[in-house]
Amino acid sequence: MTVETRGPQIAANAWAFVVLTSIATILRVYCRGWVTKAFGLDDWLAVVAQIMFLVFCSYEITGVSYGTGVHFKDIPTENFSHAMQMWWTCEPTYVLTNMAIKASIAIFLHRICIERMHKIVIWSILGLTEVYSLFFFLLFVLQCRPTALFWLRYTPEPPPGICLDATIVAKSFYAYSAISCLTDWTYSLLPITLVWNLQMNIRMKISVVLLLAAGVIASSATIVRFPYLHSLVDVDDFLYSTSDVAIWSTVETGIAITTAGLATLRPLFRSVFGLGSSAPGAGTSARQAGYLQTGSRSRMTGNGGNKSGNRAHGRNRSGHDNNDPDAGAFDLYERPQPSSQMGVTTVVNYGKDHDDPEKGVFDKKSVASSSIHERSGDWDGGSQADLARQHQLHHQPERSAWNITVKKSIVQTRNEDGS
Repeated sequence: MTVETRGPQIAANAWAFVVLTSIATILRVYCRGWVTKAFGLDDWLAVVAQIMFLVFCSYEITGVSYGTGVHFKDIPTENFSHAMQMWWTCEPTYVLTNMAIKASIAIFLHRICIERMHKIVIWSILGLTEVYSLFFFLLFVLQCRPTALFWLRYTPEPPPGICLDATIVAKSFYAYSAISCLTDWTYSLLPITLVWNLQMNIRMKISVVLLLAAGVIASSATIVRFPYLHSLVDVDDFLYSTSDVAIWSTVETGIAITTAGLATLRPLFRSVFGLGSSAPGAGTSARQAGYLQTGSRSRMTGNGGNKSGNRAHGRNRSGHDNNDPDAGAFDLYERPQPSSQMGVTTVVNYGKDHDDPEKGVFDKKSVASSSIHERSGDWDGGSQADLARQHQLHHQPERSAWNITVKKSIVQTRNEDGS
């Protein structure tokens, strides 16, 4: 007689996300630890989430070998308690995994946010999620006293004890899923308001928003799981009835870990494939050369002058350290103006007073460095030269041996090495 089973689907789904999440996490560790050299708390939490997810999947796959996904009547009596124990172990590890990955995402978003209200929203949602997750974790672990009664109550001689009504756990799971959806959608929609006002081309805005908002996919898995949560009260055929809950819980957590890892890989893609620049001709040194990070509304003018030099090597108005790789973990750049490649132009006019015929041999010489493309619009980098000329007009003697004018405009350019 053919045994109806969902076990192979559960196991295949678990194995698929073991591979996907492992690749995403390994690439994240490499990118953050070696490429940007800015391994932070969010990365540690992502690693913890991955470890917990591997534990979750290992118990889930082991449970399949004992009878998870099979009708109660088709499971040997000696295997049923083991399968129930594996299912019980999966639930708390699932909760702990999601607590870690949601905290990791919150810290990641907090790093690139500059608006105080955005930060308040992030921490408020995270606090709500973590507190309720802890409550749900304790509720599930302590629903039976003793704990082993959860998987031993179906044996011929169960130990004495008591378990909560299954409907209490099911309703708590509904609330947990609703809060999880709220968290995923908030963290996914927040980057839209964060990015949309930046001065970058529309294609770059869309790509950044889609990458940061990929958590909506994980939330979709949570929504799909809602209709199956009622199966948690089916204690007579628990392991088969909860197959869809097991599958979609794995999908939800696996997608969250994978997308959270992919969101940190832009520096790796840029260094390996030359991708991720926010403007043509802007390479890996775009931030040092003049592009600003998320939320900054001022412009840097290269290394010329104390003010611009400090901005290039210090902090911008958003509070990010421009030379801190951690600040560039996910670079979002403002485009100064819509233009193509730009360069540096320096013009020096010098010579002796041409009113003196005998001294006019060096009259009006000039040296100019070539530029790539002039930037459209006015450039405020020439203000220093203007001030210098005004100062010269007010303080210049009646007869000057030399007449020197220096004009310098500093704009974005691209080095020969592509940086």
